[in-house]
Amino acid sequence: MTQKQLGFVELEWTCQRCGTKNPGLQKTCTNCGAPMPAETEFELGQNQKLIEDQKKLEAAQKGPDIHCPYCGARNPAGATACAQCGGDLKSGTARQAGQVMGAHQVAPIPDITCPFCKATIKADAQRCPNCGGDLTHPAAALPQAAEPAKKRPIWLYIAAALLVVVCCGAIGMFGLLSLRTSDVRGQVQSVAWQRSIEIMEQRPAEKSDWQDQIPAGAKTVSCSEKLRETSKNPAPNSKEVCGTPYTINQGNGAGQVVQDCEYQIYDQYCNYTVLEWQVVDKAVAQGSDLRPAWPTLSLGSGQKEGSRSEAYKVEFSANGQIYSYQPADLNEFSRFVPGSTWTLKVNTFGAVNSVSP
Repeated sequence: MTQKQLGFVELEWTCQRCGTKNPGLQKTCTNCGAPMPAETEFELGQNQKLIEDQKKLEAAQKGPDIHCPYCGARNPAGATACAQCGGDLKSGTARQAGQVMGAHQVAPIPDITCPFCKATIKADAQRCPNCGGDLTHPAAALPQAAEPAKKRPIWLYIAAALLVVVCCGAIGMFGLLSLRTSDVRGQVQSVAWQRSIEIMEQRPAEKSDWQDQIPAGAKTVSCSEKLRETSKNPAPNSKEVCGTPYTINQGNGAGQVVQDCEYQIYDQYCNYTVLEWQVVDKAVAQGSDLRPAWPTLSLGSGQKEGSRSEAYKVEFSANGQIYSYQPADLNEFSRFVPGSTWTLKVNTFGAVNSVSP
């Protein structure tokens, strides 16, 4: 995806000495004058208007600030000497940058209720204009007792476990019984075979595909615009689709507002008609002997032979019952001479798993 840049917003930080919230680009507390320590993190404030002031924009684009290794003062990126103590900043610590702070708030910020006097006040106020309460240390709300989670009856879990056991047992039993066989002596009572050949002819077929993929000679019926693919770069006949804007910490009291965008490329998707080979008939030959043959084809104009298929069946008589078996190919089928005796491997369900002389 392409990262689209929308601008910069000023973050904020909370003074560890007096609890005052300060503008992110300001390096000392507006209330008590204390410098911002290296361990204090920037926060995404409630006022997230894009910066328009040119000086603030220049400061926002300089890069992460550097904390003096001697006095801890915060200095702008590129500074070589500390503005507070004059110390060399070569061994100073640059603030971390690149963290996603959260979604960019563009809607108007709703007012809040003062926790002391319940008056309606601005969301970014630090003191209540009605009662003077310090909003940087609001009264802690009384914790509400959590509603106890409703427990499901234990019999539901027991029933579910039993159901799983029964299902697994049934599947296992079916497989076991299918593999368990007994030997039965059977005599070949009858044989049967069937062979078929498809007859194909070119006929119109309705298809759908992208316009540039339609084969030559096809007749186009109708086309409509449809999403074909997405790209991270702009492309012809594309639509820009962007996600929710979010803010990235620049490490200097400002956050860069960006959004991830992709480009949906649309193209013509068409319904068309094309001639293709289709099965129109089938020639079939069958018999009840050991001499299978292919049917005689009678092809008309514009027709051709399609795929061939063959199937074989042997029936055994044993203990007054009839057992069916399907040989895999002609070589196996030709061994079952009527009247010959074979040993059948018959499973619990009466199916013949295998045979041997």
